[in-house]
Amino acid sequence: MKTIFTLFVATIVLLSCNNNIKEIEIDRTAGEWVSSGAKYVIGSDEKVAIVKKLIENYAALDAEGVFTNTRDSLRFFPFNSKTSVMLTVDNLKEMFSSYDSIISKPVYYLPYDLEGVRSIVQVTSTETKYNKNGTVEEDLLLEKFIFGKNGKIHTVRQWRAAW
Repeated sequence: MKTIFTLFVATIVLLSCNNNIKEIEIDRTAGEWVSSGAKYVIGSDEKVAIVKKLIENYAALDAEGVFTNTRDSLRFFPFNSKTSVMLTVDNLKEMFSSYDSIISKPVYYLPYDLEGVRSIVQVTSTETKYNKNGTVEEDLLLEKFIFGKNGKIHTVRQWRAAW
């Protein structure tokens, strides 16, 4: 009798645990690029890895390393300029020649894609540049690294945030 009762209770317990799982499809797009109506989606960690390496090479004052995953010339919008600058390896080497070292500490990497148009990795970081003349530049930056369809970075937009 005890065995039958135990089997009966075990059967009820097992049957009551049968959860039906309902799959729900979630729209993973959000936001809007106003002029086209295109939506944003979360981007890839592959692009984040490319940007991480670029920032590491930048902090190491390695101009050639910076250009590993970019076009031959990189459109750069510095925070302190109203116009863009076309950077090349030689331009960057010249810029690096005025620094003893650069320390860049990223806070986050946010990859996102504008559907069918471009991929972007947004980075906020603190940056300290030690000039050879003894001065120190400290900045909190918001940067957007913009990839073309070929998978290479073609533009960097930079904004400076106040502390």
